[in-house]
Amino acid sequence: MLHAYNARTRAANVVAALLLTCLAICCPVTKALGVDDPMGLEPADLTSLSMEALLNLNVTSVSRKPQKLANAAAAIFVINQEDIRRSGATTIAEALRMAPGVQVGQISANKWAVSIRGINGRFSNKLLVLMDGRTLYNPLFSGVYWEVQDTVMEDIDRIEVIRGPSASLWGANAVNGVINITTKSAKDTIGGLVSAGGGSEERGFGTIRYGTMLGKDTGLKLYAKHQDHDRGGDANNHQAQDAWRMTRGGFRFDSNPSGSDTLTVQGDYYDGKLGESYTLYHLPTASDPTNSQVVDSHSLMSGGNLLSRWQRTFSENEKLSLQLFYDHSERDMVILGERRDIIDIDFQHRFSLGKYQDIVWGLGYRYNLDLLGDTPYITFPDAHEQTNLYSSFVHDEITVVPDRLALILGSRFEHNSYTGFEVQPNGRLLWTPSAQHTLWGAVARAVRTPARGDRGIVYRYGTVPANTPPVNSDPLRPMQLQIEGTNSFKSETLIAYEIGYRTEPLPRVSLDIAAFYNVYDHLRVRGTSTVTSFASSITVRQPLINGMHGHSEGVEVSVEWLPMSWWRLLATYSYLKLTMSLDATSTDAVNKGDAEGDSPAHQFSIRSGFDLGKQVELDFWLRGADRVAYIDGESIPGYLTMDTRLAWKPRPQLELAMVGRNLFHQHRKEFAPEFVNTFPTEVERSVYGKVTWQF
Repeated sequence: MLHAYNARTRAANVVAALLLTCLAICCPVTKALGVDDPMGLEPADLTSLSMEALLNLNVTSVSRKPQKLANAAAAIFVINQEDIRRSGATTIAEALRMAPGVQVGQISANKWAVSIRGINGRFSNKLLVLMDGRTLYNPLFSGVYWEVQDTVMEDIDRIEVIRGPSASLWGANAVNGVINITTKSAKDTIGGLVSAGGGSEERGFGTIRYGTMLGKDTGLKLYAKHQDHDRGGDANNHQAQDAWRMTRGGFRFDSNPSGSDTLTVQGDYYDGKLGESYTLYHLPTASDPTNSQVVDSHSLMSGGNLLSRWQRTFSENEKLSLQLFYDHSERDMVILGERRDIIDIDFQHRFSLGKYQDIVWGLGYRYNLDLLGDTPYITFPDAHEQTNLYSSFVHDEITVVPDRLALILGSRFEHNSYTGFEVQPNGRLLWTPSAQHTLWGAVARAVRTPARGDRGIVYRYGTVPANTPPVNSDPLRPMQLQIEGTNSFKSETLIAYEIGYRTEPLPRVSLDIAAFYNVYDHLRVRGTSTVTSFASSITVRQPLINGMHGHSEGVEVSVEWLPMSWWRLLATYSYLKLTMSLDATSTDAVNKGDAEGDSPAHQFSIRSGFDLGKQVELDFWLRGADRVAYIDGESIPGYLTMDTRLAWKPRPQLELAMVGRNLFHQHRKEFAPEFVNTFPTEVERSVYGKVTWQF
């Protein structure tokens, strides 16, 4: 293991203690300044907003600049703070279930599989996730450790979910979509917030946050959070070893040093511990004739990041920004140890060219350094590796007919350490025949560049004892099965075709429809095996190759209706079909079956929120998904479930809430992991209570 857990736990406790001390000092200062009604603490009542106001909400992910959601030429869905609060979701992964086209499968109490438009998995690698401009994906497998993204839920301003490729703006790995998480600025969180609760699965959680103005145009926010999640169980109600604890603390500083400049500096540190159970395989010996064992272990994770962003505004249509962040992470697992440092620089310039062109262009550089600790199960030929990513992009919105028709062209150009130069172009057309109707279409190319694991991993995932026909024809020697990365692995590619329609047919009704057809090539599978014989065993090597192609098609619909000023309904539906074919270089039916069947064909969500007076809120969230199917006819049944939330405000600054989750089933299986042999557990019915005090 890379380091001792106790030392990191002490460091996390020190951070939390410092934040609590700062809070105690700052409280009297705020009272002395007369801040009795802190800014940004009262949640916005979206049921009182018209559909026009909702569609005019600004989003930034589609074109890397603020624009109205109604005029975005992409399939975008916004989850705002009010949605998160009233859903009762305690993690970002759970909150993402609200968006159409997003597949969320809970693997265990501390693991999720999250993807957009299919090809899902624990190590899903075709989705780019950002938080306040900081990239969250891990270069080891090009995916996200969702259990690490345990930010303060009350601090999330919105989550912008783009379905479909956005690689021309955001780069490699933005293949099937982008999730952009934006947190509240320090100036929007003035005053204090304390929340705490617990329940049957959420054993205990607490958040403390304090924001203050350091001057007329400068704000500072400090926060700390701790959560303790109970372990899950299997179909026979046997308790698993997947409990999960996390402590996090951080700050955010926002300032306007001049009328045209803004500066943000933010950072946080986290430390956690999660339980995991693995099936680990080894070659039988005379002293240990078994070929596998189930190991219960505790994985340790810690890390921190620091981000700085400066922006200068010359006019409404011309801005410069420069962002720099540093990210450090460590993870100790029974199968692998990992330490990683990332430095990222991003420059962006927006300007108008004449009356009819709005151009955004930028440059970027990312440096990645890792140290991997080998185990008997996973090894890498090089413990250390350094990689560099150079990038540039240009995005041009051309007005063809003012307020009616626009052509959007752009591309991103990248050079990475594995495959060299990559080009990811994009073309979109936006037609707005009236204020209530928007139609758009798009064609784009995106790539998923190789991860460290694609080119260097040696994963010993199984063994076969001697005298096990027909798998092992050798009567004397056992067989070891292992997956190996290859230096010849190249980028996976996508050509995507999309069309969408967004309308407001009635003052209290909005409708958003998107359809797509994706063509994939060079997808990762296992290639033809090679056999190496040793005196006491046989090793079967299965290389990772670009040996699969296919296509997907689907439709996504979201409808919002405000029947009354105190009642809001929001429904989403998604249809998805994937068809994959193996190249002649592979017979990997397992990965083919996973790619085709690991996402439900149909899924839906219906949320209904009631404001029962000024003090009481009642929310229902009904959702369901089709079965998840794998190779050889194995499948996980579909499900229908409901969450409920009842909240009461005896005082404007105090809220008491009770949340029931997964109420229709005592427990149910939702997803099975791929590659690494971790034990899946079942999603259990649960209830928790929460108290939130703002001051």
